[in-house]
Formats: sequence, structure tokens, C-alpha cells
Amino acid sequence: MKILLVPGSRGWAFDHRARDLCTLSFKHIRLHLKYVNKVKTSDQHHYDLIYPMSVNIAKKLNEETGIPREKMAVGITSLRVIDKYSVSFLKSFRGLNTASDEITRMLQSRLPIYKTRVGINEQLFKPATGKKETGPFVVGWVGRIDQQGYRKLKGYDLVTSALKNINVKLDIRTFQEKVPREDMVSFYQGLDCFICSSASEHIPLPVLEAAACGVPLITTNVGIVPELISDSSKGFIVPRKSDAFRDTVQTLMNHPEKRREVSKNIRQTIVDRWTLEACQSDWENFFLSMW
Repeated sequence: MKILLVPGSRGWAFDHRARDLCTLSFKHIRLHLKYVNKVKTSDQHHYDLIYPMSVNIAKKLNEETGIPREKMAVGITSLRVIDKYSVSFLKSFRGLNTASDEITRMLQSRLPIYKTRVGINEQLFKPATGKKETGPFVVGWVGRIDQQGYRKLKGYDLVTSALKNINVKLDIRTFQEKVPREDMVSFYQGLDCFICSSASEHIPLPVLEAAACGVPLITTNVGIVPELISDSSKGFIVPRKSDAFRDTVQTLMNHPEKRREVSKNIRQTIVDRWTLEACQSDWENFFLSMW
């Protein structure tokens, strides 16, 4: 089965996911990659299936090339997609998948959807060797703050409010900075903990990346988080409130042995269950289900 993966543009999450999938050796499928502005109408005849990495990309591809939606499978990558598009529109695609149990539960009674975990390259994203034991306590955060809607969705102001009266350094990476993926590894490796303060998410990818680097996580209950953090030995799922973030950061600051325990356990969880290879069969089974 020959499949074309279609990200929107270089350097963002969908591009990373497509490129990661292309590094894997599948038994029954062959993956190729083209960015959406490079796809031609004739490509529908050269591939058994076209997989745009999001519904928005699929809609654009359909409108600009005329490739029919029944020739495409597509990923449901946020709750906002469910609010934006009708069930009948989503049903018009050949197949649907998602990484999120939450999205699966919301949609499975209304339309068929396939659960596919998204893995992480644990050889790229890995703990630092000789991690610092002195210096400021560094809290990491990743998200968009360039638009008020994203800023609220990602919870940036909740985090700054939580940390303003405690002795920590907040280190962030934002959409506008366009940090290369390889450079994000050193960012995570320099953290003492990582906060995800989102109101809703599909994965979220920075949580997987930080976890692979052995960074203790403090996160809201979004996306794959409850699958990744099954108990308090692997991280902290907290209410979406400033005082909850602050109290948990202080717990980690005051208990270095707890930081070490969580760091070791969350890294091992990634190695055991969330590598690219561990998630490979999810994707192959999904694609083959449409052949």
C-alpha cells in the first residue's frame, strides 16, 4: 500500500510527525511525504491513500486540487476540529484517526475512528548526562502567546501567576521563535520540571518530548496525559489553577528525591510504551484497515 503523507509546511508538529513515520520500516505499506502546496491533482492516481496530517490541511487540499475526500484519511487533532466541522463532513473521508482517548470517546458513537498513539524518538530526546545540581530551579513551558485565544488556551498567564512569588526561573519557547526540533532537546535537558497548562490538547507533543528527556511533568488532564502519567510516581496531573501549579512546583523544589524518582519513571515509560517503534503497529493497522 502506497501512502502519501501531507503536512502543511516544514518545521512544525505535523511535519515532525510525518517525518518520524517515514523513518520506520513497515511490512505492508510505503510512506512518502509532500507538503500541501506541492501536491498535484494527479497524485491521487499515484497513491493508494492520501493522508493529510490535519482536517484543515485536508480541506485545503480538496479545495485547491480537487482530490476527493474519499481518497483521503485524516487525523482529528483537537477538540476545536469537532466544534468546527460537522459529522457528515468528517464521515466523507475514507478514514479517521486520533491519538487521544478523549476524542475517541467523543466520536466513536457517531462515526468510526481509529486510535493511533504518536511515538517519540527516544534516542534524540533523552536525559542530559551530568545534569546540574546547583543553580536556579528551572521551570519549562512551551506554547503560543502571540494571540490572545492561544494564550488563554495554553494557560500562559496561569503559569506566570503561579510562579511570580517563588524563587524559580521560567524558561519558555514560543511559536514565534521557531526553534529547530534538535535545539529543543537542550531546552528540555536544562529543566527541573515542565508545566503543561492547556485547557485542551490532542497529545500534547512537548509533554512527550519532556518526558523522553526525563523531565518531571506538572500537567492538566488533557490529551494523552492520563495514559502517560498513570500514577504519581510518573508525574503530576493537577487542576487548571495557579495555586495547583505553584504547590506542585514547590513540592518538587523541596523534594529532590521525588524529582529523581519521577524523572527515572517517566523516561522508562517512554522507552517501554511511547517510542516510534512501540506505536508503529497502531499506524500500520490503521492504514491497512482502509485497503
